Amino acid sequence: MHAVNEAPPAVIRRYSKNLVPLWKSRRIYILAFLFLLITINFTDRVNISLAAQHIAAHFSWDNATMGIVMSSYLWTYTLCLVPIVWLMDRFGPRRVNTWGISLWSTAAMLTAFAGGLFSMIAVRMGLGIGGSAIWPSCGKTIRTWFPPKERGLATAFCQAGSFCGPAFSMPVMAWLVVAVGWQAPFILTGVIGFIWLIFWRKFYHDPEECAWLPEDERAYILANRDPVSPVRPVAEQPDKSKVARLLGQKTMWGVAVAHGTLIYAQYLILAWLPSYLMQVMHMDIRNASCFSAGAYLFAVVFMLIASRISDASLTSERLARGGRKSFVLFFMLVSTIIACIPLFDNLFLIFLCVGVSVAFVATATSLNFTLTTDLARNPGDTGTAIGILALGGNTFGLNAPMVTGFIAKYTGSFNSAFYLAGALLCFGAFVSYVLARKPLE
Repeated sequence: MHAVNEAPPAVIRRYSKNLVPLWKSRRIYILAFLFLLITINFTDRVNISLAAQHIAAHFSWDNATMGIVMSSYLWTYTLCLVPIVWLMDRFGPRRVNTWGISLWSTAAMLTAFAGGLFSMIAVRMGLGIGGSAIWPSCGKTIRTWFPPKERGLATAFCQAGSFCGPAFSMPVMAWLVVAVGWQAPFILTGVIGFIWLIFWRKFYHDPEECAWLPEDERAYILANRDPVSPVRPVAEQPDKSKVARLLGQKTMWGVAVAHGTLIYAQYLILAWLPSYLMQVMHMDIRNASCFSAGAYLFAVVFMLIASRISDASLTSERLARGGRKSFVLFFMLVSTIIACIPLFDNLFLIFLCVGVSVAFVATATSLNFTLTTDLARNPGDTGTAIGILALGGNTFGLNAPMVTGFIAKYTGSFNSAFYLAGALLCFGAFVSYVLARKPLE
C-alpha cells in the first residue's frame, strides 16, 4: 500500500518520459494568470509611489505623512494573511481570489476619490485586505499545479510580476499623472483587475477538474505533485493547528525572519525610489519612472535566470532537504549593496547599485518562497506556511515606507534608510543560516 499522496512508481515513470516541456505545456497558462495577477497588484503599489510627490503637493503632506499613507496598505494586508490562509485551505484559490480581487480593484479605484488623509488611509487599508489573498493563492496554486523541479522557475515567474508591473507601467503611469492627473492610474489599474478576474473565473480550476488540460499532462501533474518526502497519514498528524505546529519549528522562524528583511528592502525601493530620484537627484517624474523601470526590468531577467539555475542544479532529494537555502543566503548577502546607494552621485553608478540590489533582493525573495514550499513535507501545509512567510515578511516590510518617510523628514536625507536596509539583510541571512536547517513537519 502506498503512503498518502504518494503516487505508484509505475505511474510516475509512465508519464514523466513523455512530458511536454513547461514552456510548451498547458501549465504555462496558469503561470500567465499568476504573473498577470502579481503584475497588476504591484502596478497599483507603485502608482502611489510614483504619484507620491503630486499627491503630497495636492494635500500639502510632508514625507512623514506620505510614508504613513504608503504603509497603511500593509497594515490590513499583514493582519489578514493568517485568516486568508484559513479561507484558502477551505475554499481554494479560485473563490478566494474572486473575493480578494473584487475588493482590491474597487479600493484601487476609490483611491482616486479620496478627499483627505483619513479617507486615503481607509481606501488603502481596503486595498490591503483584498491584496492579502495574492501570495497565499500563488503558493497554493504552484504547489497544486507544478512538480518540485518546476517550482523554482514557476515561483520566480510569479515574483517577476512584482517588478514587471513597475518596469512596464511606470512610464505609462507617469505620462498619465502629467497629462490627466494623479488619480488616473488608480482608476485604470482597478478596471484591469476586474478584467483579469473575469478570465480567472472562466478558466481556472484545479488540475483534477480542469476541462482544457490534456489527460496525459493531468496524470503527470497528479503523479509527480509530491514524489518525494511522502506525507504521514492524517491520523498520525499532531493534534495541533497548522499555524501553531509550524510556528513551533525553528525552520519556520528562520525563513520568515529572512523574508521580512528581504521584503523591507523591497518595499523601501518600491515605495521611495521615484521620490529619492526626484528629491535628491532632481529628476522629473518621467525620467525617474524610466530610471526605476530599467532597474526593475534588469531584476526580472536576472531573477528568472538565477531561479532556473537553482532548479536545474539541485536534485529532488536535495530540494526536499532545503538545498535552495544556499542560493537564498548568497543572494541576500550580495543584496546588501543597497547600503552603498547613498555613496554615489553619478547616475550610472546609482543605476548599477540600484539594479544589482533590486535584482538580488528579488531573486532571494522568490527563492525563499520556493524554499518554504520545498520544505513543507505535507502538501496541505503549503498555504499555511506561505501565509506565515508572507506575514513575517510584511511585519517587517510594513514599516519600510513609514520609517523611510520619517528618516527623510527628520534627517533631511534618505541615507540612513539605505544603511538600515543593508544591516537588516545581513541579520536576515544570519537568522536563516542558523534556524532553517530541517524540513517543516
